[in-house]
Amino acid sequence: MWHNLFDILLFTLVYPASLLLAVGVGYVFAEVNYRRRGRIWKPSGIENALITIFGLLLSFTLLSSNNTLKERTVLIHQSSDAVAELYREGQLLPAPGPAIVRGLLLRFLALELAEHRPKPRPDPAHARKIAALDHQAWQQLRGAVRPDDVRRLLPALHKLSAATSRLHYSYQEGTPSSIIALLLISSWAIGVLVGFSNSAQETRHYLVPALFVVISVLTVQAIRDLDNPGLGFIRPNYGNLQNLQRLIAQDQPAAPPRPGN
Repeated sequence: MWHNLFDILLFTLVYPASLLLAVGVGYVFAEVNYRRRGRIWKPSGIENALITIFGLLLSFTLLSSNNTLKERTVLIHQSSDAVAELYREGQLLPAPGPAIVRGLLLRFLALELAEHRPKPRPDPAHARKIAALDHQAWQQLRGAVRPDDVRRLLPALHKLSAATSRLHYSYQEGTPSSIIALLLISSWAIGVLVGFSNSAQETRHYLVPALFVVISVLTVQAIRDLDNPGLGFIRPNYGNLQNLQRLIAQDQPAAPPRPGN
């Protein structure tokens, strides 16, 4: 909880204020060392190159975070495909196999959708709950269905387990702390440069520093948002899993045929 509160305060309040302060430092430096002394500052051309490098760093980091979001979406679809395949394979089992598989999938989907709702911290016991659910269903299948029929489910079970593990692991991935630190330090340095270059000119401009601050803050905030799908506004779409949960819940298993029919 405290980690998330610190993260929110840092990138929502402290970072914009610090960026404004960096621009202000550049203005003050140019005012004291150039304007008051009547000195003229001539741009060397390197300033534009430094700003371009910072822009490339921002764009590459944002692209990487967006690719991580796309990877999570692909893993959600893979999990949905594995659920659908396991459900279809389970319907071919003799009774009570279909009911056991159906109950397993409904409880699995309920746990998964509850885990991926917006919340401050992931549930550390979620993986244990999934493992206990798999173990319980496996014991029920072994006790109620022939081993040859159970083996038919192994590929689908393995596919579902692999997709689920990869999806959970993807939520731990994000932009490395060193890259975030580089972004922050670079933005402060460029903020000083932007403030200095605009104040040292004969005519001061305030629109460019304002645009720099706004674009930098929004881009860094978007990167952090993509890195925190549990809290951010940009979240993967779980509609596929939700639709499967609804369809499986509505699909009542057929009653076994009566003897003599």
